[in-house]
Amino acid sequence: MECVTELPVKTPVYAALAGLVNSKASEFGAALVDAARQALEETLNGEDVTQRTRARVLTRFLVLLSTVGVVQRRDVMAYLGSLVQASTALARSGVAGWQPRADWLAYVALSALPWGGEFLSKSECANEFEELFDAADAYAKKRSTNPDAGAHIMNSTDGSDTDWFLDMCARLGAARTDGSWHIASIPAIDDQFMEELSSTANAHALGSVTIPETDITNQAESAARYPGRSMLRCV
Repeated sequence: MECVTELPVKTPVYAALAGLVNSKASEFGAALVDAARQALEETLNGEDVTQRTRARVLTRFLVLLSTVGVVQRRDVMAYLGSLVQASTALARSGVAGWQPRADWLAYVALSALPWGGEFLSKSECANEFEELFDAADAYAKKRSTNPDAGAHIMNSTDGSDTDWFLDMCARLGAARTDGSWHIASIPAIDDQFMEELSSTANAHALGSVTIPETDITNQAESAARYPGRSMLRCV
């Protein structure tokens, strides 16, 4: 897991290698999935801000593992869905400072989609994939576009205010509509391996990933602990 979190640019390479080994030695894949689940729970529960980045990278790795037959795809979709559901639950609760944490949880799930969106949208999990977008849309309608006037908002090229979360959702929505998930900065897994890697014969169950509850008393504390993609206003 250390290689995945410390050198995330190589995540597709690590996933492809894991898939190839798992196709020959399923016990390796089972151990890897269990280690990934434990690492996820540790980072989701972590107090260090750097743990937030690790949780996002590990989630991305898990999505890729689902595309190479290491972990069951529906389990991964269920995990992603649980993150967005947790965001919606926080929004409904209305507790002080709920939005930075809720935004972060949804961000962890949605920001992983470019690493497996094209594959998952055409897989046996296509319905769950669409449901995830529906859940994200429902959450987006409950959040404020400006919980902190000094951050989170920037001016777009046309001079209008842009909310980072809605901007992300719009870009993902465009990829979903166009069916174009190719991103130049994400290395593609070589086609010569895809037939072997797409098999789910040795895919392992993920199990439930515990999403912790936290006690936050105000907006400032929440924004400091869950910075998301904060942006300064240009004035």
